[in-house]
Amino acid sequence: MRNISLLVFFVSLMLSAQAQEVVIDTSYYAPPPVVRQRLLKEDPDDNTSSREVRESNRAQQTLLNQLNEVQSWYVSAEGGLRSDISRSSNSFGGLVSNSTPTKVVWSVLVGYTYRNAWSLEAGYTRAPTHLNITIASNPEPLVFNYLNNGYGVPIRLKRRLGSGKQAANGTGFWVTGGAWLTPNGNSQTGDFKLIGYSYGSRNRVDTIRLSNTTAVFKSITGIAELGLDYAARLSPSLELGGYVRKYWGLGNALKSDLTYTVNNRSTEHTTITADGSGWGFGITLRYIYGRQHEMKKTDRHERTQNDQGF
Repeated sequence: MRNISLLVFFVSLMLSAQAQEVVIDTSYYAPPPVVRQRLLKEDPDDNTSSREVRESNRAQQTLLNQLNEVQSWYVSAEGGLRSDISRSSNSFGGLVSNSTPTKVVWSVLVGYTYRNAWSLEAGYTRAPTHLNITIASNPEPLVFNYLNNGYGVPIRLKRRLGSGKQAANGTGFWVTGGAWLTPNGNSQTGDFKLIGYSYGSRNRVDTIRLSNTTAVFKSITGIAELGLDYAARLSPSLELGGYVRKYWGLGNALKSDLTYTVNNRSTEHTTITADGSGWGFGITLRYIYGRQHEMKKTDRHERTQNDQGF
């Protein structure tokens, strides 16, 4: 009887242990929270279009390498500085001088290039011819500035120096020569009359009078030029360059007649003229809007030799 009771006791103890709920606090052992970052990646579908563009550009460049540029048409804009040299026949002992001003000039041109070796361009330029008169005075000198209407029509011929790969892509030096037609205008630009006093020995005072008449010539004059250009092709349609040019005036554009009088008795005269002679330098930007190509002769020759078995 006692054995049966012990057996019943152990069985009931085992059943009660299985019925108990075991709860374990895992908050202390929980791993740290995971920080999720958003990573944006390119859509693979979009890479297709950019890859096609690159392949198209490479194919176009490969095709251009097999071609020679026969002729092209372009428009260009120039900007720079130009000096005006004037000439005087008498300075009245240093009283009158004619400085050489340097002013901003610009041009808009259209041009044609043949086989990337010859070029012809023409257009409109804004480059006034200046005449400056400086009168020595105290405390500061008096300066008078005159100019013509300021526009001209240039025609310019260019020849490339050298050849080779750089010449093929539009980069290189050009020798330039040309001429301008300059309608000067016909208006009188200004007169002035000055009076002063010169103090000499023994309290002698001399009265000095200086008068001037400046006018623009009515006739159309010209300017001849010779220069050196450098051009670099930035892209198939864009070129950037610079230039240095020497100008020679073909006829006077402005003239000043000055009369110098001392005590209304001694009289001297001088003439100052300006014809547009001087120097100029600046930069050029060209846009090529049309071109014509042909297959390179070397490629044709190589293919002919391969066909003949050479």
